[in-house]
Amino acid sequence: MFGPVFHLQPMGRLANLMIEYMVALKFAALVPGCRISNISIPGWGIYHAPLGSCGPATVEQREQHIDLSSLAEQMLSGQIGRVEWTGFGQRMENFLLPEQYQDVFVSPFQTPMGFGPEYLVCPVRAEDILHGPNPEYVLTPVEFYRDIVDITGLKPVFIGQTHPNLYMDRICAAFPDAIFREPQDNPLADFETIRQSRNIVVGVSTYSWLAAWLSKSAGNIYMAVSGLFNPMQKPSVDLLPFGDTRYKFFLFPINYAVPLDLHARAHSRIAPFWRQMSHTALQQQFGAAPRFPCDREQALAVFDEQFYLETNADVAAVAPNHGTGFALAHYTHHGFQERRLPMRFDSVWYASEYPLAAFEVAQGDYAELAHHFMAIGKARGYRPYSVNRES
Repeated sequence: MFGPVFHLQPMGRLANLMIEYMVALKFAALVPGCRISNISIPGWGIYHAPLGSCGPATVEQREQHIDLSSLAEQMLSGQIGRVEWTGFGQRMENFLLPEQYQDVFVSPFQTPMGFGPEYLVCPVRAEDILHGPNPEYVLTPVEFYRDIVDITGLKPVFIGQTHPNLYMDRICAAFPDAIFREPQDNPLADFETIRQSRNIVVGVSTYSWLAAWLSKSAGNIYMAVSGLFNPMQKPSVDLLPFGDTRYKFFLFPINYAVPLDLHARAHSRIAPFWRQMSHTALQQQFGAAPRFPCDREQALAVFDEQFYLETNADVAAVAPNHGTGFALAHYTHHGFQERRLPMRFDSVWYASEYPLAAFEVAQGDYAELAHHFMAIGKARGYRPYSVNRES
């Protein structure tokens, strides 16, 4: 049997696989008769064998931005018979409504798993991110949990990756009366606990985000718009369910993963700056960003020819043929538009050193941290990088 096929090249673990499958289901809903190929998620009883198909195939390699409607139109018109996609698809427009996935991801547990209205379920994402391998996957500050507990008056319940470490030691010290559940062998146990609970804190984790978003039980979902979840920091990702009244958004400064022994200092520095924002205000600010446009003259004022040549091999390769001033001319006419850096800049250090700047970028005032430095940071006396890291 041949017909239209959406073929996956699965990547990641449980939550990523589920999201990829959700994208495939969205596409299948756009193309009647389309079959899903090559994904297995045993915990949910999902298995689709690799399938062949007739007709031309298109290979879609955009990880997040996928034009499902355009691909569907091509398939419906007979231009293509197969889509082969490799990606994560972490954008709201890639999904059906959450209730349309309820019969896809059915709890395997016979007993209720969630916590009732007097509890605040706080899934801990730790494990590999304790050591900061991915800059956008950041720990949820202990201070943020404290703020939400103080706002709600609820009893916190910490589940997930609660193994002893410096981060968990701080959580335990801050909440001596909280419930701490041992890590579970079955990852679906924590997933269903989140999904079936009334009040949830979503840190920077696609696992807890997905469990909360798929919940029919949740009345309040407190979400840190931080790291991966802030479109000013990770523009390719959009996991902000604007209009979903369950969600309470808390906008964080731009912040990056740090080594475990530095997390307490990093969190204490940004804690005074996050704030709760309405859906409308947050959506408007992101939609209008950057509020202050990038200015070519401000960029030229900090231009460093040596840095530009060292970090742009294509320019350096032809510079000797064009004489003095070529690097500056290239940046003026090409590099600025291409958003190449005109000078040495350390985004991670700048965000940590100047949390006010990091918040101003996070709320959409400036396109990025380097833009902030050129537009206003330099005038404030900020530095673009640590003098202790100069080569």
